[in-house]
Amino acid sequence: MRFHRMNVALVPRNAFNCLDLAIRFYGRFLIPLLKLWAVFALPACLLVYLLSYYFLIEMKTAITVAYFFSSPLGVLLTWNSALFSFGETQGMGSIKRLFQPPLIRLMLRCLFDRVLLFIGPALLFYTDSFLTSMLGIFYLFIPGIWLAFRNGFRVEQASLKQIGIAGQQENSHDHRTKDLISTHFSTLFWRGTWTFFFCYILTCVLFITFDYLCYTLLDFNILIGQMPYALDPDNIGDPISNALLLMSSDPRVLTVFTGFILLIYPIGRLAWFFTYLDLRVRYDCWDMELRMAEVSQRLTRREAAL
Repeated sequence: MRFHRMNVALVPRNAFNCLDLAIRFYGRFLIPLLKLWAVFALPACLLVYLLSYYFLIEMKTAITVAYFFSSPLGVLLTWNSALFSFGETQGMGSIKRLFQPPLIRLMLRCLFDRVLLFIGPALLFYTDSFLTSMLGIFYLFIPGIWLAFRNGFRVEQASLKQIGIAGQQENSHDHRTKDLISTHFSTLFWRGTWTFFFCYILTCVLFITFDYLCYTLLDFNILIGQMPYALDPDNIGDPISNALLLMSSDPRVLTVFTGFILLIYPIGRLAWFFTYLDLRVRYDCWDMELRMAEVSQRLTRREAAL
């Protein structure tokens, strides 16, 4: 690699800096990201609409669909972001170039990780037994949280290996990731929690804004338009109960909300990628190590030329 080709500086960043950089990435590659979003969001929204229309599913099922569809979306997004950050590409790759055999295998592996992680929520939300619910809560913490962080940087490691930074085991930077995660687990946990909370709030805000604009400008009812006297302060009780009912059963509400989950998800995934870079730079002096490796390669080539 060459540091003069890098598009992202290897400097320490806190959680706010990572989110800020993720939003800047999102804005810079808005059109390619929207195309990538459409590849996964359209089938996900169609599936949610059909399931809610014919089988009367609830919000938890729509979130589950978005949860699994976000896995391949996150793989392709992180892969391209890593290549761009380290100067291997000039932008986001085309849709046709993304679905290559190595990336497909990586997507399947990450999808399997999602399935393992989903066992806890499935026991908690999709069963009526008290015992299985308690087992689901226990699974969320042990080994759920450990699995989330243990496999959370799989795409980062694979993409850097593709670049050549971690090609050899003796020179690999990734074999120390496990130790870093164990040592700074609490820091990663609070960063992940903060990122999730930010994306959750942003999803709800954008969904409500989009719903209100559709209701007032286009006369298209999603949530607010289906609640009579929604903006009347004297009848605030009925709109709240209607909103809860619609959000748990209405096909339009579930479909649009699923689309917004997948629309905001790239911000959180990019912030997690930059959290990985910060982890390696802040606690592993990764920037200094890579620079020394670059200088060593230059000296080796000069000696060979002489």
